[in-house]
Order: sequence, then C-alpha cells, then structure tokens
Amino acid sequence: MRLPSLYSNRFHQMPKNSSQHTNPSLVKIILLVFFACVSCKEKMEKNTPKTEKLFTEIPSSISGIQFINEIPESSAMNSMVYEYFYNGGGVAVGDVDNDGLPDIYFTANLMENKLYKNKGNFTFEDITVKAGVMGSFGWTTGVTMADVNADGWLDIYVCKSGKGKSKDRKNLLYINNQNGTFVERAEQFGLDFDGYSTQASFFDFDKDGDLDMFLLNHNVSPINTDNPEEFKKDSNELVGDKLYRNDGENFTDISEQARIVSNSLGFGLGVSIGDVDNNGWPDIYVANDYIEQDYLYFNNGDGTFSESLKSAIGHVSNFSMGTDMADINNDGLPEILSLDMVAEDNYGIKTSMSGMNPKAFNHAVDHGFHYQYMYNTLQLNQGGGKFSEIGQMANVSSTDWSWGPLFADFDNDGLKDLFVTNGLKRDFRNNDFKKYKLERLKLAQQNGENMPKVIEELVHKTPQRKTQNYFFKNNGDLTFTKTSSKWGIDRPTFSNGAAYSDLDLDGDLDLVVNNIDEEAIILKNNSEQNFIQFQLIGSSKNKFGIGTKVHIETAEGTQFLENYPTRGYQSSVESKLHFGLSNISNIKKVVITWPDDKVSVMHDLKANQVFSVDYNRATIPAPVPKNLPVTIFSEVSSAKIDFKHEENLYDDFAIESLLPHKMSQFGPALAVADINGDGLEDFYVGGASGKPGALYTQDASGTFARSTNQPWQSDAIQEDLDAVFFDVDNDGDLDLYIVSGGNEWKQGHHYYQDRLYLNTGGRFDRDFKSLPKISISGSCAKPFDFDQDGDLDLFVGSRLHPQKYPFSESSLLLENRNGVFEDVTPKVAPELSEAGMVTDAIWTDFDSDGQTDLIVVGEWTSIQFFKNDRGKLTKENRILSKTEGWWNSIAQADMDNDGDMDYVVGNLGLNYKYKASHEAPFEVYATDFDDNGTNDVVLGYYNEGNLFPLRGRECSSQQMPFIKKKFPTYHSFGSANLLQVYGQDKLEKALHKSAYTFASICLENLGERKFKMHQLPNSAQISSINAIQVQDFDEDGNADILIAGNLYQSEVETPRNDASIGLLLKGRGDFGFEPVPCNKSGVLLNSDVKKMKAISLGEEGTGILVAPNNSSLKLLAHRP
Repeated sequence: MRLPSLYSNRFHQMPKNSSQHTNPSLVKIILLVFFACVSCKEKMEKNTPKTEKLFTEIPSSISGIQFINEIPESSAMNSMVYEYFYNGGGVAVGDVDNDGLPDIYFTANLMENKLYKNKGNFTFEDITVKAGVMGSFGWTTGVTMADVNADGWLDIYVCKSGKGKSKDRKNLLYINNQNGTFVERAEQFGLDFDGYSTQASFFDFDKDGDLDMFLLNHNVSPINTDNPEEFKKDSNELVGDKLYRNDGENFTDISEQARIVSNSLGFGLGVSIGDVDNNGWPDIYVANDYIEQDYLYFNNGDGTFSESLKSAIGHVSNFSMGTDMADINNDGLPEILSLDMVAEDNYGIKTSMSGMNPKAFNHAVDHGFHYQYMYNTLQLNQGGGKFSEIGQMANVSSTDWSWGPLFADFDNDGLKDLFVTNGLKRDFRNNDFKKYKLERLKLAQQNGENMPKVIEELVHKTPQRKTQNYFFKNNGDLTFTKTSSKWGIDRPTFSNGAAYSDLDLDGDLDLVVNNIDEEAIILKNNSEQNFIQFQLIGSSKNKFGIGTKVHIETAEGTQFLENYPTRGYQSSVESKLHFGLSNISNIKKVVITWPDDKVSVMHDLKANQVFSVDYNRATIPAPVPKNLPVTIFSEVSSAKIDFKHEENLYDDFAIESLLPHKMSQFGPALAVADINGDGLEDFYVGGASGKPGALYTQDASGTFARSTNQPWQSDAIQEDLDAVFFDVDNDGDLDLYIVSGGNEWKQGHHYYQDRLYLNTGGRFDRDFKSLPKISISGSCAKPFDFDQDGDLDLFVGSRLHPQKYPFSESSLLLENRNGVFEDVTPKVAPELSEAGMVTDAIWTDFDSDGQTDLIVVGEWTSIQFFKNDRGKLTKENRILSKTEGWWNSIAQADMDNDGDMDYVVGNLGLNYKYKASHEAPFEVYATDFDDNGTNDVVLGYYNEGNLFPLRGRECSSQQMPFIKKKFPTYHSFGSANLLQVYGQDKLEKALHKSAYTFASICLENLGERKFKMHQLPNSAQISSINAIQVQDFDEDGNADILIAGNLYQSEVETPRNDASIGLLLKGRGDFGFEPVPCNKSGVLLNSDVKKMKAISLGEEGTGILVAPNNSSLKLLAHRP
C-alpha cells in the first residue's frame, strides 16, 4: 500500500523571507544533507466518501473555490464580433507563498482573475484583492507562474488580447513581494506587450542560466484570401510570436534575430517546450489555428532556431488548439500532442465538420503550407528529429471541440495518461446555423433592420456545444483507452484551461479546470498506487530548475520528465515532478540533468517520498565520446544512383470525387538481377507516365551507371507498376517483363499493355509478339513454372478497373510456350478472374505437398490461397475466414524454424481514419446511385453500432445531387444512417465489399492447411506496409522483418498515411518481434515507399534498394 503524504503542517510555520527557493523547510533539510527524504505523516482526512472512481469532484461548498469565468453576451461583445470570444481562460498552479502547498490562479476573460491560497485538505481562501492580482481590465487569456526575478518566489504573468484599446491589451507581470502581495512590473521588465497574446512560457533557451520568455500571440481576424501564402513572409508586430531574452534587469525582444516566425497568419493557441531532438537544448512547438501550419523550432544552440516542421513531421492538425509534450512510451523522447475540433460521434461530424476543399487544400500545399487535417495529432518521437503521427491508432484523434491537453500519470501506473478539456459555449461553426446566419443577415440588410439587434438575436440562437471532458488511460502500447466516466467525469461542460498538481500532498495528481459560465472544477485523485516526486532547487537565476530533466530507473524500466510548467492551453502546472510507480517500492537510480548539463545522481530510493534536489551539489559529468553509433543498416551515398521517380499530374478525383484515395500513384516498379553475367547485381526502376524507367548496372566497386539507349525510353507514356527479370526464351540470360498500370485511361486502353524486353548481351529489345493482348491495369508479375515444363510462366495481378472503383478485372495466368505467352486463366485458374483488386502475390508451397501454390492479396480482398493441383489452381476458401482488408504486400520465410513457410502480410495499418473489425467492418458500395450514367462510390463505417455514410453531405451531394434535396439540412443528413440515405433497393444492386481487418500480420503455418494470425507490434501498424524484406539481418538464427510503406494519396478529408519511417523487427523465433529504434537500425525511410529489393553489393556486401513514389531511390547497406 502506498505510504502517506510527506509534508507536515509544521513546515508552514517557517519564515517567508528566506532567500532560498521554494519550501523553506526543504531548504533547511538540504543544508544538512545533499539529498533528503522528507519524513512521512498520516494521511489527511477525506472530505468526501470513498469511491471506486479515480477522481472525485470537490464541491465549492467544501473547497471555497467559487470562481466562474462568466462571459456576458451583448450586441457589442460576442463571437460574431470577436471569433475567440469563447476560447475561455487559463489556470496556473504553484506555491506562491512558499508554505509547501500549491495555490491556484484563474484567469477570467472579462471579469476579475482570482488567486486562491491552499489551506490544505482541499480548502482554499480567495486572497485576490489582498494580493493585488485582479487584472480585471480588458480581455484576459493565459497565465503562467514563474520566478521571473530569480528571488525564489513565484511570480505571475498574465496575457491579454481582445479587440479593445492597446492600453487594455498590455500583458501583466505580477512580481511576488514575499509577503502575500504582488506588484505589477511588466513595463519595468520590458514584458508589457500590447498585441494579441495567448500564453507565455518562461525557459532558458540560450542556457545562460536565467529564464527567457516565449510569447504566443494570435491574429484576431481570419485571413480571407485565395492566396494566403502572400502573408507568409510578412511581419506583424501585434500578431506575430515573440522571443524575449532575459538580460538581467529586463527582457529584450530578439524574435527576428532568433528566426521566430512573426507573420499575420499566426493564430497561436498552444505552445510547448521540450528537448524533442535530445541534443540538450530546449525546442519549441507552436499550435496554430486556421491555415497557418504549426511551428516546430529546433534550437540551434547559438541563439537561433530553425523552423523545421515540414521536414520533421508528416502532417499536423488543421485548427490546432492546445498542445502538450511528454514521453508517452518511456523511451526517453518526448511526444507532441496538438488538439483540433472533430467530433467523436457521427452526428457531430456530419453537422459541424466542414467539407475540405481539394482545390484549396492542394493550393496551400503547393504554396508552402503543410498537410493539415481536422483531427488531433499525436507525434511519436522516432529520434533524430523525426516524428510519426499516430493519433488515429492511439485512439485520441477525435475529442470534439477540444482546448487543453495534459499528459500526466494520473493513475500512478508508470505511464502518462491524457486529460482533455472540451466544450464550446456557442457552436458558430454548426453548418445549419452558418447557412441560417447568412440568410438572416442578408434579409436584415434588405429590410434595413437594426443590425446590432439582429446580431444579438443570432448570438442567442447559436447552438451550444456542452461536452464531456476526456480521460484516456495509457495502455503502454502506443494506444489509449477512453476512461472519462470510469475515472469520474460524466457531466458536459464548457471547459478550457486546466492544470494538474498534487493539491493535497498525498502522492497523486489532482486537476483544476476553468469553465465558462459555471464554477471551476476541482478533481481529487484517489489513486492508491506508489509514486515518487522531486522538488528541484535550481541555480541562482533559475531557482525552480526550469528545463531540468529527470530520468528514473526501476525494475520495470525507465521514466522521463522535463520541468517545463507551461502546458496544455493557457495554463501552467506545478514545477514539482511526479512519477507514478504502480506497485514498485524501490527506485534503482535517478539521474537529474540540469539545464547547464550538470548532473545529480541518486541510487536506491524508496517509493512514496518527495525528494528535494539541490543544484549546488550537482557535478559536471565525464565527457562521453561522440562516436557514431554502429547501425545494422546505413545509407549509401556513393553508389551514384541518381534516379528520382517523378509522378505525372493526374487528378483521379475529378472523375471519381468520392474515391478513398488516388488510384494512379502506385509506382515505381523495381527489379534486381545480374543482367550482363558479370556476377554483379543490377536493377531496373520504373517510371510514371511520361517518364521512362532506367536500368543501372553495377561495377566491382559497388557503384552504378545508368544504361542508355534502351527501348523502354520509347514507351515512357506507359506507367510502370512492376518489373521482373527472368529468362523468357531459355537462352541463358535474363529478360525484362514490365507491368503497365495506372488509372489515367479508360478500360482497355493500349497503354495498359504489358511489355517484354529480350536481353541480348546486356542490350534489350522490345518483343511485340510474345505477349497476348493485355488490357488490364496491372499491379504485379510473379514468374514460376507452375506446369513444371521447364520454363517460367507468369501470374499477372490486376490492380483495378480504371475509373470505376472498386470494381476489378481478371488477373491472369500466362503460360510460357517456347517463349510465347498464352492466357490460360479460364481453363487453368478461372477463379483468378474474381481475385479482385490485387496488389501482390507469391508462389509458395503453403500446404507442404511438394507443389508450389499461389497466395494473392489485394485491396478489399481476403488473403486468397490458390492450391496447385498438378498444374491447375483452385481457390481454397476454408483456410482463413474474414481476412478481407486492404492488403498491400506479402513475403515468406520460416519464422519459427520449424521447416515450413510462414508469411508476413502488409495491410493498411491501424493508424488510419478507417477502422475495421469482424463486428464493425468497413464497407463500400458502388453503383449508379443517382441514375446519371456514372459509377458512384459510397464508403460506410460503423459508429455506436450503426452503419453511416463516411463522407459528409457537402461532398456526397457534389457527386450525387439528390442527397441535398433528400436531406435539406445537415441535421437531417447527420441523423440518417446509410440505408436511409441510399435506400435498400440501390444498396442491394450495388457492388458491395467489406473489410474486416486493417492490421498487418504474420501468418504462422500450423500444417495441414491451418494458419494462425499474429498481429505485428503496434510500431509496425502506424502506416501501410507496401514492401517487406525477411532475412536474418542480425545473424542470430531467427528471421527478422524489414518493412516500409505509407499511403500519401488519400482524399483530403482523410489524413494521409505518412507515419512509417521504415522499421526493422527483430524476430525471436516465436512470432514475437522487437522493434529496433531507427538510431540502432539505421533505417530512416520517411517517404511513400512502394518497393524494396535485396541486392548484392560489390564492396558493401549486401544491401536493400528502396523505391518510393515521387522521390529519389535509396540504397541501404547491411551490416550484421
């Protein structure tokens, strides 16, 4: 059982004029010993009855906290005048009187702010007037507590905004007088900024020992223009973010020289500080609302920052709100979360989410903006300044109109959980209301009505969006489980800023939440699990140790925290660092790294204690040699491979607007073989339509040269989807077969004809006679002598029916008859005509009967087993059930060393907007729903047990205009299920496919045509797997898996699958796999990888060729 709290009331009696930082009694102990454990006391009496829920709300009748952020609405002040009218206020928690108990400061937008003194046992006293910190003029936003003047006492910095006069927008700095009162000194310190501020964060960006300040600002008027890029390079003094350097007596604005973006597009709503690239310098993440992308500033260590979001992160939120950083998977690297405003339920999505404009989206991306989607985004830190967005897989992507995220270990189990504040007083983005508002204003203008009165009328008619706040429990596998009700928050609110702190000193984290138009919430944590806390006693100019890192090591692994109190939304938390320990009672080692890189080390600590750590006893660590790590793979830059795949411009959505993704960007092809008989492997890489492929031959040094004057240059108009070298004519050399594909041309177009190039001493000639007419848009070619007549035959996969998703055409089995191929599908393998949208296939003896069979996978298909029975292929339907998915790739190896073939099968992954399960499959219907002669695509998903159309009213009605007539409002459309929208008759006549799983798997061969599915680790589920290489890369006797993928071609309302940077999975021989971090594997493939092939290299031994779509080839050398 957890030991009780550590502070006792006698500490409160210490004199308050101590020059030392924070709790004077702790300082007294530090004078006696280097590290000290504060002795324990009996648990304080509980004000509320025992409960099974993790949190209990403390009523104001007990706490004394009656603060309400009341926002009166009028014709002069409302959301139609000031769009951030309902953004709410913040919370700061910290011990302002150094009595050992954390106090609370609330900001109110239009009323008085409030400071509450903590008197213990969840009772508080309003000391605002006495302290002199009302700050009631103008419009107030965020608040943070920091020791600005380095006297060991917390000061309070309050931000201002709104559309009032500049004098009412001056930010406030309340300096602590050390006697229960404060004096406002912002002008004296040079911090009385009079622009439009959201929040400030104090931190030592230049590591000179004192606290500097980053000031997050925002515009107050949306930029309404078709060319927002014009504003990217401008500078706006009142709107742009600021960086202030602490120069001792005052602060200096160094934003420009530090390279801080300060343009008019900035709508900063959240800021987080942390060392995300682990180089010892604090970095900055800024969450921006509207079109401007978020900012990720890497600290260069020379007084400047490099804004590097696009090179570090695949995509971000569109309307970013609050943000937080924390190490959610205990690997020592902080993740980044940014909130948006997409609803969790179908009705909320359909009524409040505006349809994305593909033209505007693509224009923004083409003109320097990043990929932005209206979802929360959780950026998994992969190391080296690279991130993978995993919000969909983590189950935290949709939390409605959210404001403040806070990562902390609320249940004390050793993993950081997530709290999210929620709610909007007036849902002015409700689609039906927006339409009504425009019509009402137009009518009022025509009738000459009193416009202020009309505006006030509209304000009160705007729907409200009271929403439950969210708790998510960290499952320890990169996923979270929603536990809001289970943990004690049930009622909907309009909540904004929030902060956590151990308010009652009992070893768990309580919560304080600022609400609009109702009392603030105090949540008492009832956790009984173990903990350890650290109170940092910093250097003379940074007495709270801001920027310090703490690593703890236990029998269960390591944990990591950074001391940056400004977190979430307009709020700051207590600077004491808290670690949950579950049932662990002993901490093996603690390493505290101070901002100047000095360290304090502690060993063998007992749980359930607060330790104070004094910087003055820290030591300079021994220098660590900066040797480059030896990785399993390394990128080869000296191979002289200069090929870059360049995708042709084609808009699939112009013809099929409701496609889930483009169908024209699946290249390039890639094939490896020794084509000239010199013992060195060469390769062919295919081109997109309009760009020829290229053949590279290898010399003895491992470098490559592009072969010129080859015949495929004349066939550049065709799109290369796959390629394979094999001896077609049995003349002893390897010929080249190329699969043609794409979606640009109508069904049956001659550009879909596959091609055969015969090899003559390293020179190739196209053979026009040996192939039958092939009109399918293909995906893959797999040679094998299926009829055992001594030559190689071909399976050719059909990828799609051009411009008619998700229909497909027949895949082909081509028999080689003395170098001439004949389509024998109807008589030898007729079921291949129904194989669907094939993506990959493999010849393999899956039943160990001595005959090589065929496994085929595809989009919307099952894993299909075709048994070879003496040269005839028959589909086996009873091997696996309900495996339909969006399969992309398959590879074989004996994963468990039992002598038979097992299979690794790459799927869409679990980190996509689309979800699939046996109970709630993902659905597609296709037919001419509106009887206009064109194929319409309808995607369906399950939400709360009902099947709904995936796409919204706006985009669906553009393809099928009857929808707008049948459902005149977004409310009516959002209330209808898929059957009600499209009708039973049409749905029954439509082509219908279901997907039951999107997980990538390993298939264990149990023998006798039985298989067991093993889901790959979640690290491998973060994106599509398009390419697989299986080999014992570390030479330990077990097969390992190298995977790569992504899917960049999603429609603009669906975040693209861009999280994969490639991954090496170390096999254990039992279908368990250990993900190898990229800094150890050397694998960094952050592109849209479509193919990978092993290749022998001259001096490097072996390697992996990597072929991404619309990017340059990579070559990885392999070192076991």
